[in-house]
Amino acid sequence: MARFDMEFHVVVLGESLTLHRACHGGDRRALERALMSNFQARRDPPHPADLHATVLHMAVSMFETRENIMRMARRRPDRIGTHIATLALEPGHGFCIADTGGAGHWSVCGLPSRLTAFVIDVQTVG
Repeated sequence: MARFDMEFHVVVLGESLTLHRACHGGDRRALERALMSNFQARRDPPHPADLHATVLHMAVSMFETRENIMRMARRRPDRIGTHIATLALEPGHGFCIADTGGAGHWSVCGLPSRLTAFVIDVQTVG
């Protein structure tokens, strides 16, 4: 688990941001599943980070660079994903973000159906 300060800031997305998320397929259903938070998907037991701060239970992890998530997916395709979705997020759609992990890691809150609308590319993990 990443180490967290006692305080981090969740903000409404104020400028365009391109991020990447692993998924298990490129169809709409697979993308919506991948863009569900642990809370929305009712995953139990919670991830240790979710127990640290409930807001993290309501967010999905995304990365600034495709390479970071690609490395993880190559090691654990069954758990992380077989595809990488690229999202070009825009302000004005209720998305919230927080810098909660290592460099280039973001926690993103949003409705899966809205997040899916901002997927601009899906590539198979190679």
